[in-house]
Amino acid sequence: MSVWIRIKFGTHAKLNESLGLGKNTVNRWFNEDPRKFFQHLPEMSRLGETPVENMVEIIEQRITDVNALRSL
Repeated sequence: MSVWIRIKFGTHAKLNESLGLGKNTVNRWFNEDPRKFFQHLPEMSRLGETPVENMVEIIEQRITDVNALRSL
């Protein structure tokens, strides 16, 4: 997901702006609760020019990664 954000938006801050979110929302969700990205799935798919199915896979992978990091 990090690579997708970097390629499509450049930074977490620019994705925040594109989605109309608060200053550190994307960063917080990315690191703590990636499931919240599902709330903006259609918009992220459209803005990032990525099929919804691929976005679901990207978000699910990030959820897996965060859970693995928590279990260390």
